[in-house]
Amino acid sequence: MNKVFITGGSGFIGSHFHDVIPHSNIINFDLKKPLSNLNSSFIQGDIRDINQIRTALKAHTCDTILALAAEHKDFGLTKDDYFKTNALGTKNLCDVATEFNIDTIIFYSSVAVYGNNVIPSNENMDPNPSNYYGESKFEGEKHIMKWVNEAPNRKAIIVRPAVVYGERNIANMFRLIQQIKSNRYFNIGNGKNVKSIAYVKNLVEATLFLNEHSVIGCSVYNYADSPQLSSREISNLIVKNLGNKQPLTIPYWVAYLLGLPFDLLIKITKKDLPISTSRIKKFCTETYHEANKIFTAGFVPRYTNEEGLFNMVKWLENEYDSNQFYHNV
Repeated sequence: MNKVFITGGSGFIGSHFHDVIPHSNIINFDLKKPLSNLNSSFIQGDIRDINQIRTALKAHTCDTILALAAEHKDFGLTKDDYFKTNALGTKNLCDVATEFNIDTIIFYSSVAVYGNNVIPSNENMDPNPSNYYGESKFEGEKHIMKWVNEAPNRKAIIVRPAVVYGERNIANMFRLIQQIKSNRYFNIGNGKNVKSIAYVKNLVEATLFLNEHSVIGCSVYNYADSPQLSSREISNLIVKNLGNKQPLTIPYWVAYLLGLPFDLLIKITKKDLPISTSRIKKFCTETYHEANKIFTAGFVPRYTNEEGLFNMVKWLENEYDSNQFYHNV
């Protein structure tokens, strides 16, 4: 990978690409300015506006687009919000790649395209998204597949990560660690449901591996670290790393009832609170996504999930600054 145009490069995952790619090789295109330690070329722009992308690429030559920018919040968004960024924004990238003879696009999709399954997902399954986020990501994939089929020398890599966590993350795993740290967390039910997760440093290295080893055409890969962990195993590892006492265990129905008042508060205040019945249901649902394809191709993760969770807890305790953080892309 020589010059790479990273959309969403100021965000959580984008910051980790800055850790492994020379900054002189990165053009960071993002709505938000990066933190001071990201010294790549920065262009403030919006993938929903094709002319902004054109202007950026007129000023900077690159051979690869790494599409990280996405709309993915669980709260407060409409269907249109998701599709304008995740679908139309992706189409804009494809159209501009054609105009500027860029032959490689790496698109971060999501395991959300599989929807709700009773068996572990894999790349051979037909997508069947169950929410607007998953639908919009799948629509983005379709634009990528159309683009790659329009010329014989193009390469597209679609990466479908599970929940991504790690240092500088302030989303789901961050909230879970904070709740456990402040003793506001309860184990719910038996906790045997598998929750596929991806440590950000492994995911970045996996992406670079795929870029180096993939051939012309379109390749689709799930990414989740193995061995897979249950929700109870994840919380136990966090408890261990924090040195906390083991939290109490309550039945699912009790947790659900405790979440109902927060639902009402959310409705009244229009604020996204860390506790709700939807969050409880989501945490207790199995989200198992296999990633055997990339491991069979030869990729060997550097870190285990145990090491990844240890690194994130250590970062949160020693380095996290609430006044300076990365937005979650």
